[in-house]
Formats: sequence, C-alpha cells, structure tokens
Amino acid sequence: MTKKSIYFGTLLLTALALGSCASDDTATDKTAGKDTPKTGTVFSSETEPATRTSATYTGSGLDFYWTANDKIWVKDDNNTYHQSSEDDIANRIAAVPGSTTTAKAKFWVEGTYSNGTYKVRYTGKNGVQDKVTIKASQTQSTPNDAAHIAEDGDFGVADATGSGKYTFTLNHKAAYVTFMPYNTQGKIGGVIQKIRISTSNPSDHLAGTFDLADDGTLSNPTGTSNSVELNLSNFSIPQVSTYTKNAATMVVKPGTYSNVTIEYTLHDAVTNVSGTIKRTYPSVTFDAGKNTPVRTDMRIKVYHGNEYYMWDAVDPYWKGYEWNNPNTALRFQPIVNGQSDPTHIPQSGTSRNYNDIASGTASHSAKDCPNSNELCWYAEKGEPYWDNTTLWVTMDHLYVGGMWFLKQSAIASKNGKNVSDLKLAAPNGTDYNTTTFYPDAGYTNNSVPTGIPSNLSDYFYLPTLGIYNNDPARTFLSPGIIGDFWSSTTSGNMDKVCILFIKANIVRVFPTPRNGGVTRFSSSNEDEYCPF
Repeated sequence: MTKKSIYFGTLLLTALALGSCASDDTATDKTAGKDTPKTGTVFSSETEPATRTSATYTGSGLDFYWTANDKIWVKDDNNTYHQSSEDDIANRIAAVPGSTTTAKAKFWVEGTYSNGTYKVRYTGKNGVQDKVTIKASQTQSTPNDAAHIAEDGDFGVADATGSGKYTFTLNHKAAYVTFMPYNTQGKIGGVIQKIRISTSNPSDHLAGTFDLADDGTLSNPTGTSNSVELNLSNFSIPQVSTYTKNAATMVVKPGTYSNVTIEYTLHDAVTNVSGTIKRTYPSVTFDAGKNTPVRTDMRIKVYHGNEYYMWDAVDPYWKGYEWNNPNTALRFQPIVNGQSDPTHIPQSGTSRNYNDIASGTASHSAKDCPNSNELCWYAEKGEPYWDNTTLWVTMDHLYVGGMWFLKQSAIASKNGKNVSDLKLAAPNGTDYNTTTFYPDAGYTNNSVPTGIPSNLSDYFYLPTLGIYNNDPARTFLSPGIIGDFWSSTTSGNMDKVCILFIKANIVRVFPTPRNGGVTRFSSSNEDEYCPF
C-alpha cells in the first residue's frame, strides 16, 4: 500500500453561542518548530484557525483548543476509519510555558487517501470511531475551563477536502450548556458543588451511549439517563454574572425537552450547611453544535447581621464593633455559632443597653414590634410551618431554617376578629401586656408541620438568626437553628420581656431577660424577612 503525506487543516468551529454567529479566531500560531518525521498521512491545522476540543467561555460563546491525547478518525479509500496514531500537540504545548492547550495541531493517520473528500470524526477520548458516550456524571475542576468535555461526551464530524493537502472544519455536534450563577442580594460565602439538569420524562436521553453517523446524528441509545450532573470543585458565586469566576460547561444530547429542572447544590464549609436552588423551565431546546448560556440569579436572601438588640435599646448590640465595620480593627462581633466576645458588649448606661422601665411599652428599637398578645396569636393561631429547605445568608455564611406564620390579617379573618383585636388579648382572652406569664414557660406549640405553605400570600417568614446569649461570654448561639424576636411590651414583669421563639417544629412565647442580643420584626411590615 502506498503511503503519502496529505496536508489537512482544521478551521475554527463557529463560536458556540445560542442563536449567534461565529466570531473570528484571532489566536496566534503556537507552532513548536519543525516536526519530527513520522509515518502516515498528515492532518494539520497549521494554515487555518483551528477547531479544538477543550473549551473556555468568552462571554459570547465557547472557544475550543487542542489538548493532550486528542485524536481524530478519518475514513480512507477503503471506507475504513483510522484513528490518528501520533500528533504534535505535546510539543506545541511545551513550546508555550504554562500552557495546557494549543491552537493548532498535526495528526498522523494510517490509510490510503487518493480522492478529494474524506469523512472525519471526533468522538472525544472514548477510543471508538462509531460510538459517542455522553456521561450522566461529569466533572469540571477549574472555572471557565471545560477541558473535561472531551472525556464527558464532546463529538463532531467534518468533510475534509483538497488535493494533496486537505483541510476540514470540525462541526461539533454535541449540545453544550454553560452555567454562570450569581446572587444579586449579596455575598453568599458558600460555594457551588454541583449542577444538575433533569427532565420529568424518564424516557428522555440527555445522556447515554449512541451510534454516530457521518452527518453527526445519534441513534440506538443505550444506558441512557434523563439527567446529567456536573460536579464542580467549589466554584464561587459572585454578585453579578462573571464567567471568569465560575463558568461551568456541561455536555448533553441535542434535543427539545419538556419540564426541565436545573438544580444548583450549594455548601458552606464553615456552617456545614448544604442546600439546593431549583429552577424549572417548561421547554428547553439544546441545539447541536451550540452553547446555551444559563445566567441564573440565585436570589438567596441576605440578612445583614446588624439588627440584634438588647430589649428596646437605642442602638444595635454591636454598634461600633460590627462584623462588617469599615475599620477592620473594630470587627469584634461574633459571626458563627459558638464565637464570643465579652469585652465589647453593651454596658449599663449606654445607648446599646436595654430599656429598664419597670412596665409598659417600648419607645426605641422595639416600639414597632408585636406586643405580647400578638405573639400569642402568631404562635397559637398562625398555622406555622417549619421550612428546612429555604437557603438564606447572614454575615457571609449560608444557613437554612425558618418559620412561616399567617399574617395578622389572615389570622383575624379566620378567627372572626379585627386586626386591632389581636393587640388587646391573647387567644385565651388574657391581656399579657399587663399580666405576667405564669408559669414562665409561657405558650408552646410543639406540633408544627414541616413544609412551605401553598397560600404564601397569606404568610410571612422569620429566619432562625440565632441569638447573642446573656451569659458572661455573650456567645453567639444557634444561627440556622433558633430564632428569638422581641415583643414591644414588658408583659407585666419587671426584669423580663416576652419573645417569640422558633425552632424546628416548635413555636413558643415566653418571658426572657432583656439583656440578650435578639432580633425583631414589625407587625406592620411582616414581609421584611421574606426570602422570595
């Protein structure tokens, strides 16, 4: 059999942006000097911009690059596909210090080539010319570096044309999805560990092993899955969509799918909290050879952390020593469970200390809080739900845990009352604004169901923001586990004030000392903490 060297050059695939045209490839030639003589037909991308097999996102599409161990297949005069046996990729990469990719490459392939057109295939790194495997579990280790797609399902086809020297444009035929999540509410602190796409139809084939035709179509699926997950190495979540910080690219089988759900799994290593953010779309089309950019605002509520008070103090508990004080040397506020700072706590006679009136109504920070009777209505008639799935953030850390209560308007309507009646007496008819709770245990509802109410417009949400305990160390306790909220009245007790206490499946109203660092909410602004 006569062997001869034939020149093949690959052209850059159109930038993979959904519905957009190609951008010109302006990469410079990174040729690593003269090639070492090898046997077989030469397939080269030296004279034209290259079609490549690793990818990075540019803001408008995916740019591809050759990486180590890339192979192509070419059908020769005998209709036999031959895999490239050698290439110069490693030499080209080595010629550019610090590089792991190259814009151009040559491949040597055995076979006889005497015609003007030849079929070319790229099947990723699975080593088979007629099969494509799109993995249901993919992994990307570096933001905006989709080198993994060669392992996880990328493929393409081409017609090589010429005489003596052949060129081809590799048309990538997989579909690509690039995720760039962000959170406009503020800094999250947690990271993204996994992104998952799924459909409601088990018969859908987002992933699997398929037969590959010369035109790039797929058939005869086996080992299929209607979901694909992309595992990530703790990608950050910026406040604006920034592809250089966290672009993550997934390979899926082209097609139109219904009821598509995208799930983002987040984790905070400090609080050890994990959770998911889900978005569902009625119909999504993933086109062959194109990239679908997905810029999703996580919309995770951020509570700023400066709203803890002793009862009815003029100023917040940590004023002047806030966790985010512009002067970093003054940041003494404990921000995670178990931290304490007994040195910078409120002192008697200062604006951060509690109101010590013997009885009556608050006049400073707690004046707009619900009174003791209103808290009892929330606890007993507020039909609460414990929410253990909604993520939120405070002081740069991720948490989950909160309680949904009926708004006062809904409570009053359901119980034949006016909203103003709820201020006058608790559900049992007692006015706890003037009567001390006895015993101190107060009222407890310990049979709260778990979930999110369906009639959310009738409900409001309170997060478990934790407390600054009144122990000598002033320890920050149980964010994500408990929440305390002040009342506006002293409950007839000289040294204690009623609070609304929430915990998993438990709501309580009871008197507590005034010198703890506790949060508050207003009955006239019940949606203040709404996480959606």
